[in-house]
Amino acid sequence: MCGRLNQNQLLSLEKKELKMERRLKKAKEDKKSGLLVLNNICPTDYADVLRLEDGVLCGERMRFGLVPGWAKGTKAEAGKKFVHTFNARCESIFELASFRGPILRQRCLVPVRGWHEWPDRKTPYFIHRTDDAPVLLAGIWDVWESPFPEDVESGPVITSMSVVTTPPGRYMAKFHDRSPLILDDEAALAWLQPGLKAEDLRALFTPSESEYLEAYRVSTAANQARNKSEEVLQPIAPPVPQHGTEPLAPLPAEDPVHPLLPGLSS
Repeated sequence: MCGRLNQNQLLSLEKKELKMERRLKKAKEDKKSGLLVLNNICPTDYADVLRLEDGVLCGERMRFGLVPGWAKGTKAEAGKKFVHTFNARCESIFELASFRGPILRQRCLVPVRGWHEWPDRKTPYFIHRTDDAPVLLAGIWDVWESPFPEDVESGPVITSMSVVTTPPGRYMAKFHDRSPLILDDEAALAWLQPGLKAEDLRALFTPSESEYLEAYRVSTAANQARNKSEEVLQPIAPPVPQHGTEPLAPLPAEDPVHPLLPGLSS
């Protein structure tokens, strides 16, 4: 599961530092896409995403939680119905109606400085690279447009994405039974190429075993979706060591636990 993202505005791809050049906003895009959120990006927030457009790498902001182009109803109805599509499991991505079109035709990369996991559903850990390089997560995207007049003022178009997940590698298994699909530079560029077949994509569905991944405990302030401050990234305990295979044991309830919100359930 990968339900809370954190970003910065620099991306390292093929050992080059690239500024995120944002694509021009669609005239009818959801007005919420204009809000810049970098910390504690939750489902229904917007995040910066990379994709290929006519062979050129470009960035645009997409809703975290895919709304398929065929969804029916008003914007509020479609958004509510698809609030749990922020992750797409690699095992079923070619079968589920929401994902089977985008996985073959509309793939993207979600560059993050890290993400949060909750091993005991109460205690947040922040996962990142020890060298603080961006982590490239595999994503899929789609565009939906409301036909209803009441959605015109707030923007009837939603461009949205989901993060693809796999079973966890050894280190990630300490924190959850799912992991985002992490792609290195070569695999990341391959992911974006058009015309890939299902077998080509399945070959990329490999759990990450990177020795550069590191997780440390952060304040339960990260549990609150409205908290977008750097506080959600600050360590309050030493990093969890790479060695060992057992999931983390639950911690005693010392801090007040904030209510769980969408994004904390798999």
